[in-house]
Amino acid sequence: MQKQINMQKCLLFVLVAVMFACSNANKDKSYDAMPADLADIVKKIDKNPDDASLYVLLSDYYIKSRLLDSALNAISQAIRLDSTNTDYYVNLSDVYFAQTNVDAAEEALEKAIALDSKNDNAYLKLAELHFLLKRYKLSEEAAKKAITVNAQNPKAYHILAWNYREQGDTLLAIRNYMTAVEQDVDYYDAYMELGILYHCKHNKLAIDYYNNALNCKANDFQALYNLGMFYQETGDYEKALEKYKMILQDNPNNKYALHNMGWIYLMAQDKYNEAVVFFSKAIEQDESYMEAIYNRGLSFEMLKNYENARQDYTYCLKLNPDYTLAIEGLNRLDKTM
Repeated sequence: MQKQINMQKCLLFVLVAVMFACSNANKDKSYDAMPADLADIVKKIDKNPDDASLYVLLSDYYIKSRLLDSALNAISQAIRLDSTNTDYYVNLSDVYFAQTNVDAAEEALEKAIALDSKNDNAYLKLAELHFLLKRYKLSEEAAKKAITVNAQNPKAYHILAWNYREQGDTLLAIRNYMTAVEQDVDYYDAYMELGILYHCKHNKLAIDYYNNALNCKANDFQALYNLGMFYQETGDYEKALEKYKMILQDNPNNKYALHNMGWIYLMAQDKYNEAVVFFSKAIEQDESYMEAIYNRGLSFEMLKNYENARQDYTYCLKLNPDYTLAIEGLNRLDKTM
């Protein structure tokens, strides 16, 4: 009898060992099926299932992967494990915002602030949320509270600048952008927005701010393009061409730089053949690029190549029957016949 019991115990031990081995094999197999970054986080959670910070990492991964329900489940688990960590509620608001559930996002941020009135990140997120909902006064209040918590707060001044700009107070917007870049000399977005504000005034200070943005992000397309447009709009065509050529060095197929070079050759330098070449390259990248098609037609018209000009104007009208410039172009051609 005892021998039989021992045999049963032995068999049970073997069965448990086999089940454990199979379980581990399946777990390893599931890790292999995951993206490496996800597998790394899941392995850590399996070893430390009560570590709330790991679920935050998991939530961040799912947000980046646009798996928002999974992100919500992960950050909710982090909060269940540690409901006193106010940063977790800020993370929760990010998930809700990504789900376009703005009421829940706002509630999560208010919860974070209720738990810790010194959480300047929660104030900043709340200020951004109010701004996006066009609640400018509430956005200003939240940004100013963030500054009260932390005076060295370039993001808060940036948000204040957004609010003043949207409400038409350009001078106050500029002051706050300036404070942002004084506190953070590498603040690309603030330099760009300063550049745009001065650009709209045709003020040459725009050049300095766009160049400062380029110091933050070398060869940045948007800064180079804006610089090119500023030079183009103020009549410095050689410098404009220089900036567009710099864009094309990194991206030879950039349709906007190609088009604008064509425009300068057409409108400013009377180099119609060169204009045709660049407009054609732009159209190769986007066959519905209306401005490039029309301007190539105009270049052909200047070259007295009326048949090709008519084809381009006609194609414009296929894309948009109400395109006035193309209608006027065809009318001009009709008078030449």
